[in-house]
Amino acid sequence: MHHFLFARLTTRTLHYSVLLHNVTPFFTSRTLSVSSTNHRKDGTFNVFSLINSCGLSPEVALKLSRRLELKNPDGPNAVIEILRNYGFSDTQLCSLVKKIPLVLLSKPEKTLLPKLKFFLSIGFSTTDLPRFLIGNTTFLGLSLHKTIIPRYQIIKSLVHSDKEVVSTLKNDRRYFNRWMSIDAVRNVGTLRHLGVPQRSISLLVTNFPSVTFMEHSRFVEAVEKVKVTGFDPLKSNFVLAIQVLAKMNEAMWESKLMVFEKWGWSRDICLLVFKKHPQFIMLSEEKIMKILNFLMKDIGLPVENIAGCPEVLKCNLEKTVMPRFAVVEILKSRGLIKRDSKISSFIKISEKMFLEKYVIRFLKNEPLLLDAYRGQKSN
Repeated sequence: MHHFLFARLTTRTLHYSVLLHNVTPFFTSRTLSVSSTNHRKDGTFNVFSLINSCGLSPEVALKLSRRLELKNPDGPNAVIEILRNYGFSDTQLCSLVKKIPLVLLSKPEKTLLPKLKFFLSIGFSTTDLPRFLIGNTTFLGLSLHKTIIPRYQIIKSLVHSDKEVVSTLKNDRRYFNRWMSIDAVRNVGTLRHLGVPQRSISLLVTNFPSVTFMEHSRFVEAVEKVKVTGFDPLKSNFVLAIQVLAKMNEAMWESKLMVFEKWGWSRDICLLVFKKHPQFIMLSEEKIMKILNFLMKDIGLPVENIAGCPEVLKCNLEKTVMPRFAVVEILKSRGLIKRDSKISSFIKISEKMFLEKYVIRFLKNEPLLLDAYRGQKSN
């Protein structure tokens, strides 16, 4: 049996003996020594191991030691062994025990192991599972057959595959709540009634579960706003617009529009951009002001050019927008590319493709092009 949680005690026993001397007679009278087998001679669980290995406070460790009331350490050792077999590192084991000490009281074969097997069966990897359970310890206390599997089946009915169920759970385990699951079923039913494709529904469920599982009346209100705005239910932007309007009230919407109006954007142009790229309106006012200051004041781009490629508004200004514009402006000034090149041609591509198409390709003509690009990225 693995004794990870019951090791590494000899160098720190004296420290904790002193620390605990004034806490409770339980420690001073019964746990001042640690045997070579990592548990006390009378077989009861040694509290020092938990304090040493997992950073539990003396008080918590004392309560746990009394709850365990073990004649030998085989119970918690079996729990630890199973968790290690399912990907838990020493550090992760400590994190889990510190967050939920009573996990050591689990019945290894009856309750713990079936849950771990289930999560792996639906697509969790042994790399993802420890992180997921440490962040969502509630799952370890839920009944597999009465709660976990039934709620899993509900989420599975909303999406296309187990992989998408796992993505949804990773985003936020709160949506395992029964009543929120009922709302989600009704919300997805509304989308299906409108003819929204499953790929769009899966996009909403896996990436924006807070919207999918929101109160049905609020969800329907957002859907109606999107329909009035003129979005096509057959396109993915329909659900992206829903997730935006479901999170924004009228005051927030007006506040964002006013920021764009300061830069000469009409409401019609803002609405046009919203239809192309709904999430642009979710940008912070600081981000909007900063990037428009560069694009419109420093570069001198007209509103129409930016509206034609709203994706540029979401890009990182220092790491993407400024370096790419620096390169493109040099190439334009040398007559190496057309002066009327669209923003989308160099913004909506990967960094690798940008370097190949706009930097490496012209290095013979402009050997300092790469330095200019890197210089802007490091500023």
